[in-house]
Amino acid sequence: MNVLIAGCGDVGNVLASSLLRNGHAVHGLKRDISTLPKGVQAVQADLTDPDSLASLPETITDLVFMPTPASRDPAAYESIFLDGWINLWNSLKKPPARTLLVSSTAVYGQSNGGVVNEETEPVDARFNGEILLRMEQMAAGCTDKLVVARVSGIYGPGREGMIRLAASAGLEVQQSPPVFTNRIHRDDVAAALMHLLLLDDPLDLYLVSDNRPVAKYDVLCWIAAALGSAAPKGLSMKQAGRGKRVNNQRLRRSGFSLNYPDYRAGYGAILECRKLTR
Repeated sequence: MNVLIAGCGDVGNVLASSLLRNGHAVHGLKRDISTLPKGVQAVQADLTDPDSLASLPETITDLVFMPTPASRDPAAYESIFLDGWINLWNSLKKPPARTLLVSSTAVYGQSNGGVVNEETEPVDARFNGEILLRMEQMAAGCTDKLVVARVSGIYGPGREGMIRLAASAGLEVQQSPPVFTNRIHRDDVAAALMHLLLLDDPLDLYLVSDNRPVAKYDVLCWIAAALGSAAPKGLSMKQAGRGKRVNNQRLRRSGFSLNYPDYRAGYGAILECRKLTR
């Protein structure tokens, strides 16, 4: 393959390195190309600026669209995910054999603690999920060679917000009813995207999350114990939302296995790495 990763950031760099190791060519598109891994062919461009996309490579066979908004507000999301998609697609020299669109489980606004999967109708999403769903629909109107990956909360090196939160003093967290969260290690996201690029006859939609949806309180208690910090105080909140539980069975049935199947494996590896680098 000759893959264009549009929005080659943290996860994209891991994906690019894996593709290179397996003999594929990779182009990385971003504004600041200084952080691209060695061997990636740089495409310095801005998805929100059509003129900067005028000289895209003609040799692209596969596309991964995974940009990051400049800020967390509707205007920034629409600019990068909607305008950015249109600008890029119109600038391609020919349609890719496969387009992998990286979306989010935020399209599911459900918050009753129930299970969601690829057959679940997205409802009640916040602005970010609503815009990402519009992006999916827009892309589906452009190509029938589309695979959408809806990814849950990503953690990993440099994405350690839960660790910092668990270490904070006087932390109070809803315990009852449990608020479910869904997450996946950065390296497993990259591995899943590579799997979907290489998969024969993929379906059009996959949920990319680890094997264990879990209460946020339980995650923070486990991390706090691993750090030797005090456990957070559990709160009881009768009217609070309960989140959702993401089912990843379709991805696993396609032949994909996670290196970090749950939060304990993933956060445990991060904390162990911290010890070794001190």
